[in-house]
Amino acid sequence: MRLAVAWVALAGCGDTGSSSDWTTLRDTMPSGMVRVTNITPAEASPTWTLVEELRVGSMEGAGPDVFGYLKGLVPLDGGGFAILDSQAQELRVFGADGAHIATHGRKGQGPGEFADANGLMLGPGGRLWVPDARNGRMSVFDPEDGFIESFPFADGNFNATWNGAMVDGGRIYRPWRTGNRTLIRVFDLTMTQVDSVPLPGDGPEDEEFDPADQPGAFYQEMGGGYMAYSIPFYPGEVRYFDRQGALWSSRDGDPAYRFHRWQPGGDTTLLVETRRPPVSVPAVERDSVIDMMRQMTSNMGVGEWDWSRVPTVRPAVEDIFESDDGNLWVRTPAADGGVLFDVYSQDGAHLGTARLGPGLNLFDRIAPVVRGELAWLIVTDEFDVQYVVRARIEPG
Repeated sequence: MRLAVAWVALAGCGDTGSSSDWTTLRDTMPSGMVRVTNITPAEASPTWTLVEELRVGSMEGAGPDVFGYLKGLVPLDGGGFAILDSQAQELRVFGADGAHIATHGRKGQGPGEFADANGLMLGPGGRLWVPDARNGRMSVFDPEDGFIESFPFADGNFNATWNGAMVDGGRIYRPWRTGNRTLIRVFDLTMTQVDSVPLPGDGPEDEEFDPADQPGAFYQEMGGGYMAYSIPFYPGEVRYFDRQGALWSSRDGDPAYRFHRWQPGGDTTLLVETRRPPVSVPAVERDSVIDMMRQMTSNMGVGEWDWSRVPTVRPAVEDIFESDDGNLWVRTPAADGGVLFDVYSQDGAHLGTARLGPGLNLFDRIAPVVRGELAWLIVTDEFDVQYVVRARIEPG
């Protein structure tokens, strides 16, 4: 059965009072999965704008507001925030006015010190959880008082930004790759593994990983080894665990605007599709990237790669995250080269679209965090210097 609804719903972003004029179609499949299709009107325009009200960061100096490379951002009660600077290996806390409150940790192996801290999570009681792969532990801090305790945690994820999540019920979910399969390793708050759940759609458990057969990478043998070079603009899988522990994800290799909700250990319960026109990669940009790779292969003394594998359209789903009020935010490219965030309810209905205000060049490795009418995000300037911005979500 298909139900067509012209949605007029509050967006759940404070008191904006804005509504979506998109059309939503809803089907229930024989399997019980619900498919939701959101259709844009002919003249679609953003519902909200993220307008900067506070910026913390500096290009010069040696103070705590000079950021090296951020791999974690957590808002705190009262409007402040904490960041994890992976270059300095420090956890820094700032107040609602942007003033520095405290710095915790430093490079080292002692209690409360870091070797390769690569992420930041907000845990029960407002505590900050920091994974540190090289020290083999998860460390817990109070934002003001500092180090509390740590738990052994053999993660093995060196250098890459942390992709685990703190979910309700005192559980931590961490995707874990083994061969051609990805598992969800489930830990309690002592970092004891209590479960391991396979993701749907992966290959057989005994299938070996074949580096030459990866759709998102160019494979090149190099002497006794090989290199795998990620294909630019390739639509890799996007994953997000919400607070209830459900997994929202796009499909690897699928450039279309669709994503699924899957309950670990269960079935796919929801498919959300949105009909936005695909955003093309400008020919000049694509040709420039290919020329760069062609020069690289020439310098290596290897033959041409198959340049037709470089997509001509951008991935429609670039990131997924959840606001504090439970709405899903999906980052998607704008036709003018900018960034849009489509906002959906938990049942897949479009609630509105947010855009970035002037001067906000999003650093896309760390997702923004949305609480009510405020959003915290990491931005960069023309010199790639990082800043933390608190923005107000304003209508129009």
